[in-house]
Amino acid sequence: MLLRAENIQKEYGIQEVFDIERIVIEDGARIGLVGRNGTGKSTLLDVLDGRTEADRGVIKRYCEIARIRQDSQSEGEPEEQMVSRLGLRKSAVESGGEKMRLAIAAAFSRHAPLLFADEPTTNLDIDGIKMLTKMLAGYRGGFVLVSHDRKLLDDVCSQIWELENGQLRIFDGNYSDWAAQKKQEREFQQFEYEQYQKEKVRLNHSIVEVREAARVMKRPPRKMGHSEWMLYKGIASEQQRNVSNRGTAMKSRLDHLEKKEKPAQLPHVTMKGMHTTKIKAKYAAKIVDLTVEFDGRKVLNQAELWVESGRKTFLTGGNGAGKSTLLGALMQRQPGTFITEDAKIGYFSQDLMELQEEKTVLENVLYTAAEPEHICRAVLANLYMGREDLHKQVSVLSGGERVKTALGKLLVSGCNFCILDEPTNHMDLYTMEGLEAMLAEYEGTLLVVSHDRRLTEKLADVVYEVRDGRCRVL
Repeated sequence: MLLRAENIQKEYGIQEVFDIERIVIEDGARIGLVGRNGTGKSTLLDVLDGRTEADRGVIKRYCEIARIRQDSQSEGEPEEQMVSRLGLRKSAVESGGEKMRLAIAAAFSRHAPLLFADEPTTNLDIDGIKMLTKMLAGYRGGFVLVSHDRKLLDDVCSQIWELENGQLRIFDGNYSDWAAQKKQEREFQQFEYEQYQKEKVRLNHSIVEVREAARVMKRPPRKMGHSEWMLYKGIASEQQRNVSNRGTAMKSRLDHLEKKEKPAQLPHVTMKGMHTTKIKAKYAAKIVDLTVEFDGRKVLNQAELWVESGRKTFLTGGNGAGKSTLLGALMQRQPGTFITEDAKIGYFSQDLMELQEEKTVLENVLYTAAEPEHICRAVLANLYMGREDLHKQVSVLSGGERVKTALGKLLVSGCNFCILDEPTNHMDLYTMEGLEAMLAEYEGTLLVVSHDRRLTEKLADVVYEVRDGRCRVL
């Protein structure tokens, strides 16, 4: 056993973050920790490794714990061998991806029996994620991994912890196993709710029938004289008592019927049929013989890209390969780029400059919306923006909330050519799946830069890799 915790509780002010009865981490554990943004995943790791004190409970640590931090800050000095393995030179670490690689190298260099990895794919490119996957798969100790990379959670985890509403639930298997089990639970909960509603209606209907039968028995039948009714009355009285008892029994069953709550469901919204006019040209955009230089270095060198109308084209490549540069050149209509005249572009960039800081989330979305307000609200709900979030000013939003607002604004704008630069950054797993479902139904043209392998696998019609200044179809 590497760690044991019992009855741990953490609060911030009057807000309870979690209250967990028991946690056990065994030798060689392969744990994925999932939950919505803000549920306390990082706080739980902080409490378990002693960086933050629990308000209540007992934690026993039986080994050293290494940590990969979400902010890419290294803890300790990495071994030269580990630095080399990750393709780094310590003297030349500048980008976010390089800093995260260095933090990974430092954590693995400690060879601790237990590793806590908090969003270790942050800023990593595909090659970096693949290297991390190999390192975690071959790790001799146990680990707890917080990640929004579904493929990584599938590839390296054998147990999933779900933190929801302050409680921790444990599932055997990887991410896909957890997702399948959650789906079965929702379906069973829906079935139980429907059966409860049917039984409730049946009992109410039966009670009404019994009461009506009892009422009718109190009146003498037609064509029955008074003397006959007096003779019949004793028999009718006994029958009436029986009917009354039946009614009482049914009322008792109704009162004691176990209530089943309706499972929470997102508003159903489909991207099909939205105000999106089809692009008539075969290609929504073309890039031919594009060269872009920065400080004398050719970031793109005679690059070519063909974006077919109505299809979903994805761009992948290493950090600094030129993916965002390519999108920027296209948006700026630089020489060598072409966008068809009937394209109405919706552009999602990582700087989120299109948002108006002084306006609320809903005001931002409605300002450019081609859809009615109820559709706008449903799209935001599918991105896990609650009712209370819609009236927040953009200036007070978190990074993840800003991303959701910008994407919601774009999806209801009526654009027929969506260009998305890393749309899943800062997203939790639930929001990513909501976005994925809507993009799958989007009837316009998509051009997406993404390091999310599962998103690419599920949606992409064509995948280009940007490498050494060129674009090639994978």
